[in-house]
Amino acid sequence: MNKKAQLINSIRYNANQILVESAAKSATLSNYDYLFNFVKRLDTIGSCIQKLGSDFVTNPIANTVANSIHKAAIAVIPAYGLGDFDWAGEGEDLTRLVHGAWVILGDCDEDGMAQGVCDRHNLFTTMCEMQEKLDEQWLTDLAND
Repeated sequence: MNKKAQLINSIRYNANQILVESAAKSATLSNYDYLFNFVKRLDTIGSCIQKLGSDFVTNPIANTVANSIHKAAIAVIPAYGLGDFDWAGEGEDLTRLVHGAWVILGDCDEDGMAQGVCDRHNLFTTMCEMQEKLDEQWLTDLAND
């Protein structure tokens, strides 16, 4: 098997695994192992795409890869804020995941999907900040009563 076919097969395998693993009940933001494996798979896909160069965008697998990554990334980012979100732990993993997804989606020539993942992450960040401010206000009101 030639090098190009090996790279394509590696991309296909990792994209399929991302999609399969995202359907599990354990595929949550608080599951470190899930996030770690997701990011490792994104890194592998990104590395293979870089080695393929411009050949990748014209390959039919690019659309499948983009759909798998987009679906899994959107699914793991909550649509609401978490008041006690661990920015130093899960937040760093999530930021790395979003960046990896954004780069790969861009490489797949799917800028709209890449922007959708970034928008979802930005919304989550904003909602967490709002939740934190509301919690602080609630605690202040309790202390003043």
